[in-house]
Amino acid sequence: MKKILIHSLTFPPDTISTGMIVSEIADGLNKELNNIEVLASSPQYNLKSAQEYNQNDKNISVGMFKGIKVHYIESNPRQFSNSSRFFQWLGFNFKAIRFIYKNRKDYKEILIFSYPPTMNLVCIFTTKILKINTIYSLWELYPEIAEKLDEQPNRLLKSLFKILDNYSLKNVSKVVVNSEELKKYLIEKRHINKNKIHTINHFSPFPKSNFEPNLKLESIFYAGNTGRPQNISTFINFFNEQFPQNWKFELYGAGQEFESLSKFSKDNININDYLPREDLEEKVKDIPYALICLDYEITIEGFPGKTFDYLNMNKILINFSNPNSAVSKLIDKYELGFNIDLKKPEKLETALQQMKNLKKVNQILKNISDFQQNISNKEIVSTKYSSLIRSSS
Repeated sequence: MKKILIHSLTFPPDTISTGMIVSEIADGLNKELNNIEVLASSPQYNLKSAQEYNQNDKNISVGMFKGIKVHYIESNPRQFSNSSRFFQWLGFNFKAIRFIYKNRKDYKEILIFSYPPTMNLVCIFTTKILKINTIYSLWELYPEIAEKLDEQPNRLLKSLFKILDNYSLKNVSKVVVNSEELKKYLIEKRHINKNKIHTINHFSPFPKSNFEPNLKLESIFYAGNTGRPQNISTFINFFNEQFPQNWKFELYGAGQEFESLSKFSKDNININDYLPREDLEEKVKDIPYALICLDYEITIEGFPGKTFDYLNMNKILINFSNPNSAVSKLIDKYELGFNIDLKKPEKLETALQQMKNLKKVNQILKNISDFQQNISNKEIVSTKYSSLIRSSS
């Protein structure tokens, strides 16, 4: 019987959130369909946790995850400079294409997750060359996000990348996006057929926390990537200028701008290294608020996966991003926290007053519980992906 291949850059034993989400989707699909395999990179982040695998050949190792066979493409530790990371992605894509071609008769369907953005090359190969049904789950939109951050390559490369990206989106069987706002953009700006685009929310791959926050504590934390899209320094400056001095901010992170953030450490701001999930939960168990932070220029191009991790930790969201961003719209729609606008600091006072209202914050915690139960959880998301796969077969 032919199988379904899930293709992702990250996957356990790496504990990066994107890979963890893919692993839980794979597990949910395998329980229902019982014919899932995975193609991913060998650990690029948590190198010490990597297990020993059986060697297929010099480039591919084989492991098991919850009864699912996982093919790991041998990779070096994650690179942080843009140019080095780009060539690392291309090397990974080339090895993936070679693996899929070699094993093309084994798979009837391929589900590809979009990070890194060069995954569109694999989509083109599987759809146009191998003629395999391909579902492309698009989590971040390039080159638009690079344009917003002034990181785009020269005009020729940018145009070429957008042409390739659109070509892949128009030729795959289905496209999955994580917000209605991104779906609308693809229809109106990229001219992708609306009937092939499906919106599926993310979820947290981690167990729900048993800790309940201290709602009277005036404290916010951030945990995760401190890269350019997050633009944490802008929030810290805003925090210093606009928040009352008795408020505290804790950061636990790693990434491109982490070292430069150390200059902000002072009495009510602590900059800490990244912590594993269990250690992080213990450290922030009393803190009621968790920060979502995106560069103001980013609207629909990226959606922070940590949003759903925070909700699973019973945290109320403090969102510091463009009010037209997809994450802002989600928080407004389901009343999951408070949106703070960089360009309208006068509205912060209203939010701070609402945070002192225990009836208000307890209602938000109830909204969070309802959201996870009815919209954002593994079972619902896996069922939606399963339906897409069944309708394609």
